[in-house]
Amino acid sequence: MEQTDHVTKSPVLVLTQCFDPTADLVICELSSRRVPVVRLDVAEFPETLVLQARIGGGRNGWHGLLSTDHHTVCLADIRSVWYRRPTRFVLHPAMPTSDRAWTEREALAGFGGVLSALRCRWVNHPHCNAIAESKPLQLATAVACGLAIPDTFITNDPKAARAFVTAQKDGAIYKPLRGSPDGAERKAVALYTSPVTAEEITDGVARTAHLFQSRVPKKFEVRLIVVGQQQFAARIDASSDKTRVDWRSDYGSLTYQPATVPRPISDGVNQLMTSLGLAYGALEFIVDPEGCWYFLEVSPNGQWGWIELATDLPIAHAIADLLEGWTP
Repeated sequence: MEQTDHVTKSPVLVLTQCFDPTADLVICELSSRRVPVVRLDVAEFPETLVLQARIGGGRNGWHGLLSTDHHTVCLADIRSVWYRRPTRFVLHPAMPTSDRAWTEREALAGFGGVLSALRCRWVNHPHCNAIAESKPLQLATAVACGLAIPDTFITNDPKAARAFVTAQKDGAIYKPLRGSPDGAERKAVALYTSPVTAEEITDGVARTAHLFQSRVPKKFEVRLIVVGQQQFAARIDASSDKTRVDWRSDYGSLTYQPATVPRPISDGVNQLMTSLGLAYGALEFIVDPEGCWYFLEVSPNGQWGWIELATDLPIAHAIADLLEGWTP
């Protein structure tokens, strides 16, 4: 286990799926600086990715190796980890169905547990991501940090939901609390923010939690990318009706330009990121006709590649700086 021939020295470990053009932007930037990079996907464990990890014997922290046919990494030598977009473990196809759930849990506890215990810079640590993805927590933290938010109501009471929606003078919207439902073959179905009226709210609301918000009159939206202490804001203008509700529903109807973040918003965002333990985040804001910024949500691992390409904001450079700058 201590053999370290051909081991990549002091690498940045990038955990992401095989096809990830956004990750490629940062990897290319790091490579141009001659910073060692090892790109892996969690899906490679346990079939093609081998873990050997040991702790104790007078040593602090986990020591050992991560090995594939192409890379060998010394755990104690990893300078930083970019937890980008790894996919789930891929188990042996011959494994009995009865064993698969337990095997996946053991892989998560063992492989995932060792990685998450590494004492290096994380962008972001998966535990922080998991906590920060909670929309109720995001909204409460944003308010505590001085950011304005739309009036928000979470309920499974249809009557109360209708009353809330009726009371919103500019209308109301519904948005999912997390992700989207599975469709055929358990493939995620896109579920965008949608305007809603009291008449459209059925008794089906009682079946689970639903999030309703007051609809904020929109001049434009902002996608704010935060990398460490740097903030990169892109103004998003929508030219179709559906993108004026949720810009993600029709990218072809959008235009982008760099935007200036007001100092109170910038300060509040810095507090929010610190409170949530995030080194990176993609934040969404609505700016109303009076110039008031309303925080909507933060994605701990949100996309940004197309924003850089559309605006020339140096996001890849900033992420590379963050990943390169800490030496174990």
